[in-house]
Amino acid sequence: MMTLENAGDLRRRLQSAGEKWTVDPRFKDTDALPTFHLGGDLSKVPKVTTVSRADIAPYLSAISVNSFLMRRRIDRGFVDATKLASVVQVAPATEHAGTSAPSAVDWRNRFGWPWLADIKNQGGCESCWVFSAVGVVEAMTRIEHCIWSLRSEGDVHDGLGVTCAQTGGPATAFDWMKTNGVADPGCWAYEENNLKYAPTPDRDGRTVKLDNYVTLSTVQDQKDWLDNVGPISACFEVYQDFWYGTDVSGVYTQQSTIAEGGHCIVIVGYDDSKQAWLMRNSWGTGWGVDGYCWFGYGQCGIDDNVKYGVPMGYTNADPWTKRNIHNGNLYESGDGPSHHNFEVWAQAPGNAVRHYWRDGASLNWSLAETFGNDCAVCPSATGTTFNRNFEMVFRTTANRLHHWYFDQAQGKYFDGGVFGPTDVAGNPGFIQGDYGAPGNFELVVMIAGGQLVHWWRPNTPIGAWVQSVAFGSNVAHSGPALVQRPDNGLDVVVANVDGTMQRYYRDDQAGDTWSARETFGSNVQSAPVMIQGEYGASNETVQGNYELCVAVGGKIQHWWRDNAGTGNWSMSTQFGTNVAGATVEAVHGLIESSYSFDLEVVALLSNGGLQHFWRYGSDWYPGPVFGSITT
Repeated sequence: MMTLENAGDLRRRLQSAGEKWTVDPRFKDTDALPTFHLGGDLSKVPKVTTVSRADIAPYLSAISVNSFLMRRRIDRGFVDATKLASVVQVAPATEHAGTSAPSAVDWRNRFGWPWLADIKNQGGCESCWVFSAVGVVEAMTRIEHCIWSLRSEGDVHDGLGVTCAQTGGPATAFDWMKTNGVADPGCWAYEENNLKYAPTPDRDGRTVKLDNYVTLSTVQDQKDWLDNVGPISACFEVYQDFWYGTDVSGVYTQQSTIAEGGHCIVIVGYDDSKQAWLMRNSWGTGWGVDGYCWFGYGQCGIDDNVKYGVPMGYTNADPWTKRNIHNGNLYESGDGPSHHNFEVWAQAPGNAVRHYWRDGASLNWSLAETFGNDCAVCPSATGTTFNRNFEMVFRTTANRLHHWYFDQAQGKYFDGGVFGPTDVAGNPGFIQGDYGAPGNFELVVMIAGGQLVHWWRPNTPIGAWVQSVAFGSNVAHSGPALVQRPDNGLDVVVANVDGTMQRYYRDDQAGDTWSARETFGSNVQSAPVMIQGEYGASNETVQGNYELCVAVGGKIQHWWRDNAGTGNWSMSTQFGTNVAGATVEAVHGLIESSYSFDLEVVALLSNGGLQHFWRYGSDWYPGPVFGSITT
C-alpha cells in the first residue's frame, strides 16, 4: 500500500501511473484522505465453486408472519394461496406481482416501512466480518418481529475473544451467535480498546437468539432471498478506488489495480437496471451515499464468494427489545418453533390465575398452568431480562400487591411475595425499566382516595420493593398503561372521575416529580391499557406512537398519540361488542405483534369470557373467545 499525504498527492500518483480512476471531487487537494479499516479474511469465505448449492425452496415456501413477504411468496408462486388457513395474513399487492424476480429490491424503505437501522462505523478495527453478520441478524429481527432491535457488534467480537486487529469471516460470527445470541449495546457496547468481555449479568434476557443461517451460492438464489426473505452477508476484495474513487456515488466498478484486502458488508437490495447490488457498509455515513453504495455485479469477486442469509422464523427476539410494545396480561414470547407464541394471564374462579397460550404456528389457544388463590383482578405481566422469565403483579383480595414469576430454567411458577400499600384500589401498571442491569421493576397503581402511588424494586442486586411518591388526584381507574420513554422518563395514563383520561409524566432528570399533562376522551369508566408502538418510529432513535385501548359503552376505543410530531391524542375507531361494562377493567392486554405491526387486544366480555381482537391495517377483527374468568 502506497503512503498518501492528501487527496492531491493521490491524484498526482494516479495520473503518473496512468490509472483509469480519479479521486472523488468532494476531496480538495489539501484534504487528508480518510482511513478505513477492513478485516475480511477471504480464505475463510468459501468460493461458490467449492460448495453444494443449498436448497432454499423450503425457506421461500414457508409461512411468514410478515404479511408483506407472504404476498411476495404467493405472487412468486412459492406459496399456494388456496391452501392457506384463513388466519394467515397476506398484504395486498404493493409492488412487482409477477412470478419472476423483480428487477429491483431495496430494504431501506420497502412496503412503506423502514427496515434498516442507522449506518454504523467499525472505526479502527478489522471487524467488518462481525458487522456483516450482526447486520443481517439485526435486519432480520426487524423484518420478522417488526421492532427496532439494535444489536451490538462488540458483544460478538469481544465474546469471541478476538482483538481489534484480528480478521475473520462472517460464518465465525454467525456460528457464535447460534450458540450465544447477540446482545444490545447497553449490555456490552462495541469498542476499539480490546477490553475484557464483561457483559451485564442479565445478558441472556437481552439477546436475540439465532437458530441457524444459510449459505447462498448462486446469484439467482441471492436475488430470490433478497426479494422474499431479507438482507444477506457478502465479502469481496477491496481495491483502492473503492475508498476514494468517484464511482462510489454511482455504480462502483473496479478501475484501480491496487488491492487492499478483504471486506465484508451487508447487501440490502439489487437493481438490474444498474446491474448492481445495494451495499450497506460499516464506515459511517460519510462514506459513499450516506453509508450505502451501488456495487456492480461480479465486481472484485463479490459473486465468486458465498453469501449468507438468515431465514424467517430463525431469530428469537429478546424481552428487553420488546419491553415497550406490550402491556397488561398479553405478551408475545419467544416460545414455540417460530418464536411467536402469545401468552395471557387472567383471573380464574377461586381467585386463582390461569395462564393461556397461543401457538404461533396453528394459532390455537390452550390452557397452561393455574396457580395462586388471592387474585382480585387481571394480572399485569411482562417478560424480563431474568433469563426471559415471565413476571406479573396483581391486586389481591386484601387490596395488596402480589408478585409471581415463571422461572424458564425450572419450568414452574414461584411466589414472589405480597408487598405495597394496604389500600390498593386499581390495577397496577407494571414494567421493567432500564435503571441498572437487570433493570428495576417500576409500578404505578391507584390507591383509595383517588391518588396514584409509584413503587419500584431494585434488581442490581435484587432488593425489596420501595415506595417512591404518591401523586395525582381524582383518579377513578388505573391499569397497565405505564411506559418508559426513550429519555428514561415514565408516562402513565389513567381514567379520571369526570370520565376523561389523563397522562402523568415523570422527568428522569427531576427525580420523583410527576406532572399532570393532557386530558382526552369522555365517558370513560374503566382502566386504559397503553403501549409505545412502532408507528411513527422512523428509525431506532425516534419514539413511536402511544397506542391505547379502553372500554367505553360496551365497545373498545382505540386512541393513539403522535409522539414524534404534534403530541396530540386521536381516537381512530371503536370495535367489539358485549365488552364488559362500567367500572370493570375490561381491556386486559394490548400488544403490537410480529404480525406486520398488528395491534392485538385481549378483553373481558360481559359474560366473563376472554376474547382476542386484532387489527390489520386500519381494520379490527374479532378473534376467538378462548377462556373465561367465571367458569
